[in-house]
Amino acid sequence: MPTLAVVSILAVNHEEHTLSASSVNLVLHVLRLKGHDAESIARAAGIKPEQLQDVNARITIAQMVALWQTAVQVTGDPDVALHVSEAVNPTSAGLIAYVMMNALTLHESLRKLCKYQDIVCEGIRTSLQVQQQEAHVVLQVVSPALTDPRHAIDSEMVIYKNAFEALVGQKLPFRQALFAYTQPESITEHQRIFAGAELVFGAAVSGFVFDTEYLQLPVVSPNPELNLLFEQYANEYLQRLREPKSMAEKVQRELARLLKGEEPSITTVARSLAVSVRSLQARLHEENTSYQALLDEVRKELALRHLQSGRHTVSDVAYLLGFSEPSAFSRSFKKWTGLPPQHYRQSIAIA
Repeated sequence: MPTLAVVSILAVNHEEHTLSASSVNLVLHVLRLKGHDAESIARAAGIKPEQLQDVNARITIAQMVALWQTAVQVTGDPDVALHVSEAVNPTSAGLIAYVMMNALTLHESLRKLCKYQDIVCEGIRTSLQVQQQEAHVVLQVVSPALTDPRHAIDSEMVIYKNAFEALVGQKLPFRQALFAYTQPESITEHQRIFAGAELVFGAAVSGFVFDTEYLQLPVVSPNPELNLLFEQYANEYLQRLREPKSMAEKVQRELARLLKGEEPSITTVARSLAVSVRSLQARLHEENTSYQALLDEVRKELALRHLQSGRHTVSDVAYLLGFSEPSAFSRSFKKWTGLPPQHYRQSIAIA
């Protein structure tokens, strides 16, 4: 079963998205330099001191949302995320900064950012899209905790802008700066920081638009040997970060791996996870789910992917997902989506 499908399933089922404690410490450091009681702000956001002392610790997105809200209240500054992030040295972002700084071109550096961005923050997904003569750096909110994403978006936008320009040693003439939230009462600071770019509020996604020619700008003083070393560390960190943490996630990973023409039994999955069936059932009960519910979720996710790809017939998909016959798969799929698989595929083609 493709690794992409396994990663997708795990991503869908993470209970909480997180960001690195080191990035939170950078924010608190700037607040402290500005004369504010950073420790009190962190405590009010529910962040414990011990969470910030471990360089490998993770802070939940919900806690970071609370930190920004508290910072606005304490400072009286609605643009606090812009101002704090403006003062952050982009080279202080740790491992991901080192990986980006040792790429050869801005294009390569941005691709590495998209690949490793979860190391810093899982709540906003970054992608690079090249459309004819325009490059789009897209920031897409993926964490349900970011119901009011303004401060998180402001922070990432400023840090990205400063980082991109530091990488190539010059200002980048952005065509547009997009913000996926309603325009605030005052945009004076946005206009100052993103001077020269058209500001678009209420956009579908946040990010930057600029000419593709700038993607080929060389990064200042890259080191290919260090690049390989830092990428190795980044890959190892990302792998640890994506390791399933709950028993439900572990079961889903095994199901996705084992679904190759027959339905994996709970006994087979329990054996793969080195636990007894009774222990597995008890753990899943504690996590408010069941083996059958997880099997249905994995089958649904993979069924949607197979049908969207168009590479398999409905009968092939039924076989791949371990159903005894296509009619059994059709009944299950209709229960999951409200449509038989043939109608679902037709609706995609029409769209």
